[in-house]
Amino acid sequence: MKILSLLVFLILLSANCANETSSISTSGYSLDVTRNYSSSTNPPESTNLTTTTKPTVNVETMELTSGLVPFKACEELLRYFQDEALERVGPYGLEGMGWGPIMPVALGSFAFDNANGNFAESAAVMRTAPGIDFSETNVQEAGIDEPDFIKTNGKIISVLQDNTLHIIDPESKSSQPLGSLRIEGLGWGSDMFLAGERVWVMAQTDLYSLSPLTLTALMIPEGDWEPRMTIVEIDITDPTQPTQVASMIIEGRYVSARVVNGIARVVVSSPPSDLPFVTPQGPAAEEIALATNKQAIVGTTIDNWVPSYVYVSKEGMVTQGQLVDCNQVSHPSKFSGFTSLSVLDVDLVSDMKAPGATSVLTDGETVYASPENLYISTTDYPEIVPFGEENSQNIEEEYSTSIHQFTMKSGEKTEYKASIDVKGHLLNQFAMSEHAGNLRVATTTGAPWGFDESNESVVTVIEISEEGLTEVGQVGGMGKGERIFAVRFIGNLGYVVTFRQTDPFYTLDLTDPKTPQVRGELKITGYSGYLHPIEENLILGIGQEATEEGVTTGTKAALFNVEDLDDPKVVAAWSPGSGRSSAEWDHHAFLWWPPERMAILPIRDWMNDKAEAVMLKVENGDLEEFGRITHSALGSPLDVKPTFMIPIERSLVVGDEIWTYSRGQLQANLLTDLSVSKKVQLEEFLITGQLIPEPRLVD
Repeated sequence: MKILSLLVFLILLSANCANETSSISTSGYSLDVTRNYSSSTNPPESTNLTTTTKPTVNVETMELTSGLVPFKACEELLRYFQDEALERVGPYGLEGMGWGPIMPVALGSFAFDNANGNFAESAAVMRTAPGIDFSETNVQEAGIDEPDFIKTNGKIISVLQDNTLHIIDPESKSSQPLGSLRIEGLGWGSDMFLAGERVWVMAQTDLYSLSPLTLTALMIPEGDWEPRMTIVEIDITDPTQPTQVASMIIEGRYVSARVVNGIARVVVSSPPSDLPFVTPQGPAAEEIALATNKQAIVGTTIDNWVPSYVYVSKEGMVTQGQLVDCNQVSHPSKFSGFTSLSVLDVDLVSDMKAPGATSVLTDGETVYASPENLYISTTDYPEIVPFGEENSQNIEEEYSTSIHQFTMKSGEKTEYKASIDVKGHLLNQFAMSEHAGNLRVATTTGAPWGFDESNESVVTVIEISEEGLTEVGQVGGMGKGERIFAVRFIGNLGYVVTFRQTDPFYTLDLTDPKTPQVRGELKITGYSGYLHPIEENLILGIGQEATEEGVTTGTKAALFNVEDLDDPKVVAAWSPGSGRSSAEWDHHAFLWWPPERMAILPIRDWMNDKAEAVMLKVENGDLEEFGRITHSALGSPLDVKPTFMIPIERSLVVGDEIWTYSRGQLQANLLTDLSVSKKVQLEEFLITGQLIPEPRLVD
C-alpha cells in the first residue's frame, strides 16, 4: 500500500509539474540553490547548474555478490552515503528513498496483487507430538519459533489485541482475563514471543498515539511520520499484574523475527531519515531543486543515514544511541541502495539491554530461518520506465530476488555472510528452505501480479559454503503462464502448486542438488494456498475449489498421496461450497493436532454470513468433517445467540479443550463433543495491570 500510495503521489506530482511555474517547495528548509555539487562532500566554487543525474538505479547493475565490503569507521560510511546519493539524487530526491524500491508501472497497467506481501506468509510444521497437552504456533521449521499475536505454554494463554496484552488462565471459569496491560504506542502488525515469565512484543510504532510527554522524552517531534518499530519486554511473573519492564524504539520498519536457542533475531529495515529534500512545482524549477537537494546531501550527518534507537528502562530512564556501530555495517560489492537492513539479537531469557545488531545496505521483505542461518529476501524491481516508451512493456521479464544470508552461530552475534540473486519473485517464506548444506528457492518469473504467458515457476538450488552462496542446480518449466500459489520443501522433496485455471500439483526430487527434477504433475480444479505435511506420504492442501475456467467457488481441502512421486494422487477432498480460509495466506491460522489427527482451520463465508472454525479428521487416507465452532456477535453478551458471525482468527489446544480466538473473545470447546466449556471477554477497557511510568531524560 505504501508503494501504491507513492506511485499515485508521483503521478499526481508529474501532472502538477506540467502546469506549474518554476517555484520550489522547501518544506521550511533554506539553502543556497545557486551552487552545483559533484560527487564530493566539498562544494565546488562554480555556480553553473547541471541536470546530469542518475535518478534511478538499474537492477542489472545492482547484482549482489558474496563479496561484502565492511566499513571501518563512521567517516568512511558517511562518505559512501554522500557520494552515492550525490550521484543519484534528482530534483525530486532519491528514487525510492524511505519506501524501499519503487514498483515500476507499465503504460496502461495499474493492476496490483497482494500475493507477495508480508500478509501472505504461508503455514508450517507443528512442533507438537503425541503426549504433549498443548499446541504451539504453527511454524515452518521445527524448533524455530515465529511471532504471533496469541501464544500459550499450557499454563497461560497470552493474547495481544490492539494495544493491550491479556493473560488468560485456561483452568479458570472466569469470563475475564487474569490480568491485562495497556501498552502505549503500538501500531499495526503487533506480535509477540512468550518466553518463560516474559512476553516480548514487537510492533510498528504508532507515534500519534504516544503522549506529548513521551514524545518529548523520546526526542521525537510531534507529527513526525518517519517509520519506527517498538520492542517491549513485559514481566508476567504475576499474571494478574503484568508489568512493562523496558522498551526500545528503533528507527525503521519491523519486518519479522525468529527465535533460535532462546535468542530472537529481530529484522528491521531502516531508510534514511530527515533528508530535507525540496520539491519543484514545475519543470523550470528542476535545476534549482537539483542543486538544493545536492546541498542537502552535503549537509547530512551519519545520523541521517544510520538508524538510531531509544531505550526506556522500567524506571522511565531514557538512553539513546546509534543502532549499529559503523564497523558492523557492510555493503555488497555493487551498490544496493540506501536502506539499512539490520538484525538485532534479543536474549529472551535476560532483561532487555542496549541492542547488538549487524547491518547490510539493502532492503528486506521475507524472512526464513534454519537452525544455523537467517535468510532475508527482497524483490529487485526493474528500473522505472517512463510512460509511453517502447520498452515499457518489457519490465515484467526483469524481476529478480536478492537473498541475504546471516549466520547464527551459538554464543555469537548474528553476522551478515553473503547475498545472491535469483530470477523471479518469491511467494512467501515457504519458498525458501535449507537442507543438507543447500538452500532451495522457488520463484515465479515475471511481475509479482497478474498472469503472463511467459511466466513459469523455477526451483533453484544454492550451495552454502564459507565462500558464500553459489547456484549449483535449477529446474523450471512449471506452470507456464501461471503463478506459484503454494510451495513446501520437506527433506529432499519439494511440492509446488501453480494456478491460473487449474491446479498443477508438482512433485520434485531434490536428492541431487545439481540435477533437481520434476517427477510428477497432477492437474485438478482449484488450487492449494497452503501445504501441510500430515505424515510421510500425505500432504494436506488448503485453498479454493474452482471451475474449469478458473473461477473460485469456495474453500477446499485436498489430501495428496505422494508415495509415488511420478504419480501423485488426490485421495480425499472436502469443500463446503463457499467461503474462504485465512489459512490460505496466514499459516499461523492453521492448526494440526496430531493426537487427534485433526486439522482446524477458520472459514469466513460472506455469502451466507458464516464465520466458523472447521475440524477435519484425517483417518485411513480420508478427510471427514468432525464439527464446527462459532462465536457470538461482537458487542453482544457472550451467552446470547449471535445475530451475525465474527471471524475466528486462531485456534489452539490446551489439555482436552480447543480454544478459538475472535476479536473481543476467547472460547473453549471440549475436544470430545465440541460443547462450549468457557468464554472469556477481551475488552480494551479491562485493564488490571500497571502502566510503565512516564519516561524522563537522563541528565
